[in-house]
Amino acid sequence: MNRKHTLVVVASVITAGWLSLAVLAQQPTTPAPAAPTPAPQGPRPSARSPIPDHFTNLQALPKDISKPELVGIMKTFSVTLDKRCSFCHVASDDLSQADFASDEKETKRKARALLKKRGSKLLQFIREAREIRAGS
Repeated sequence: MNRKHTLVVVASVITAGWLSLAVLAQQPTTPAPAAPTPAPQGPRPSARSPIPDHFTNLQALPKDISKPELVGIMKTFSVTLDKRCSFCHVASDDLSQADFASDEKETKRKARALLKKRGSKLLQFIREAREIRAGS
């Protein structure tokens, strides 16, 4: 991938990230009441999310980023680049096995470097979206 193409892809990802955060900023901060759950029908597989609740090794995104904000940005990368999470992360395709903090993959290191270099507008947008959601 040449440098010009890389910059176009990064600009697309950042723009898409802004759009996804705009949608997140408009989401209500209190969840809707949960529907009653039916009685259990025998053993069920765990519905535990493969995405951790606390993040480690964040270097280009805010350390206090919320799970919905981070997942939204990562989904934007995935859709924009037409790649699965395992393209940048050490993870199985279904995310049942994942080490999101690992820096083992070169693609993650490159994406992080581009975010650090070009992501200041995205970070400003995250801050502004938080202010809007907080009502300030």
